[in-house]
Amino acid sequence: MGGLRLAVLLSVVGFAGLAMAAGTQTPADSGAGIAAAASDARGEPAPAWAFDPPHCSVLFFVKHILAQVPGRFDSYSGTVRFDPANLGGSSIDVSVDMASVDTGVAKRDEHLKSPDFFDAAKYPGMRFVSQRITSKGGNEYVAEGDLTIKDVTKRIQLPFTSLGTRPSPMEQGKQLAGFEAHFSINMLEYHVSDGKFQKMGVLGDTVDIVINLEMLR
Repeated sequence: MGGLRLAVLLSVVGFAGLAMAAGTQTPADSGAGIAAAASDARGEPAPAWAFDPPHCSVLFFVKHILAQVPGRFDSYSGTVRFDPANLGGSSIDVSVDMASVDTGVAKRDEHLKSPDFFDAAKYPGMRFVSQRITSKGGNEYVAEGDLTIKDVTKRIQLPFTSLGTRPSPMEQGKQLAGFEAHFSINMLEYHVSDGKFQKMGVLGDTVDIVINLEMLR
């Protein structure tokens, strides 16, 4: 039964990748709870930040019968541009390699990559592309954009926290930025599983995603 124990997305990401539990698959309401501290107008591109892989993670959690089972994606890429003073020029375009899934159980990982779940040979990546980034106040933000998994693309709101920037104490002359995100998706809405494992009571249908990023420029 180990091969049936987990199914999931990504973030991600995180973000991916990322960047990045309040995500939703419902269309964004332009006035619902988001302080429009920045307009939709695109300004000059904000600075681009590069992933620092040893200090980044794209994690997920799925309920198996009773307990939550964790996993992660180890490979992701993309472009993250962010400046809190230039949200119009900020953007996220991140892809996650579905074949990089790692739950700590090789047999389960192979099952996840199969057509029962990710069908990674046919759909090798999931991708998030932001359409706008807005402020909720303080260091809290929402990236509204399109999440594509397998043959499904949905507009979501991806909340994230900016942990600030500082000079890197490890790499002289470089700036360091930190981000974290917590959100959830319904795997069945993205055709990750046809529902048979949920009907058996083996799996839940909600995937909780946690993204932690340190980025450099």
